[in-house]
Amino acid sequence: MSNMRPSVLSKLVATGLLAGFCASVPAMAAKGQDATVDHDPQLCEAPASGRSYVRVSVSGFKDEEGNVRVQIYGPSKDDFLEKGKKLVRVDVKTEGDGQQICVPMPNPGRYTLVVMHDRNENGKADFFSEGFGFSNNPKLNLSPPDADEVVFDAPAGVLDMSVDLKYIFGADEEQMKKRRQLRRR
Repeated sequence: MSNMRPSVLSKLVATGLLAGFCASVPAMAAKGQDATVDHDPQLCEAPASGRSYVRVSVSGFKDEEGNVRVQIYGPSKDDFLEKGKKLVRVDVKTEGDGQQICVPMPNPGRYTLVVMHDRNENGKADFFSEGFGFSNNPKLNLSPPDADEVVFDAPAGVLDMSVDLKYIFGADEEQMKKRRQLRRR
């Protein structure tokens, strides 16, 4: 036993880095594990010193069915929207336009954010029936935006962010008119 090299984890614990990391990122999951955190709107009302939060105001709901899912990814295009790469996920029941969701961030820094209106509550992205939105509200086509279009800086404290949902088969009258015109051609 004495000739075994200490593991990286034991080195971190010995130097106190793990304790500091855990204190700065409460309730955050390690990569590859469930990154879901409970929604606590009070965190944005009375933020802990040095912590970072994003209060997302979501608009453009097609209806009030299902859940709203907010996910945070790092700023890298290699991580953005990749399975197992999300840093934080918050799921809440849909309440409608103007719904605010407080998202605790791992630390102040650069991130990307995606919002999904999971209308059928199956936890999957059903592109033809569900709405999507991103930080910085980029124009959406049939493919997701590039990571660099949606990167934002999350400072210490609370950042207020508005995200407009878009539905491939539209939630608004203007999109319905465009589809009708295309069918008539």
